[in-house]
Amino acid sequence: MGRVGAPWGLAGHVNITPHSSNPERFRVGAELLVAGVTRRVEALSTRRGHPVLRFSGVGNREDAEALRGAPIEIEGDELPPPPEGWHYVHDLLGLSVVTVGGAEVGELVDVLRTGANDVYVVRAGDGREVLVPATGQVVREVDLAGRRLTIDPLPGLLDG
Repeated sequence: MGRVGAPWGLAGHVNITPHSSNPERFRVGAELLVAGVTRRVEALSTRRGHPVLRFSGVGNREDAEALRGAPIEIEGDELPPPPEGWHYVHDLLGLSVVTVGGAEVGELVDVLRTGANDVYVVRAGDGREVLVPATGQVVREVDLAGRRLTIDPLPGLLDG
């Protein structure tokens, strides 16, 4: 949902870089995972268009500084379902990647954001990485229940 930035003031407030388009996520009283620890938002203000928060258990500048760079997350069951045809990255990681012909390609280990389209990083059985464009032309099926991603590779894509 975001990342903790620099401390602001002396009472434990921190600047936030939000990654969520839902401003309600940062409301006073919200419980968020900050560096893996559940913390309650105790105060909220805005500074230069960005949220400034104070979390429970963070009472001074030193405590706030210790959180700098920490990810801000929510529990997975609080995520809204993605739009049709879209998937959360954390759901894709670890999927077995196979071709439409049934050949094993490897395991999806990362997703790169390139602007035009995402690129799936697949670790092949021999250890090399295969970069698979996440386009409708290449990705044919995402089966989250079966933990499988089926691709129709472009010519040369799997040549190592």
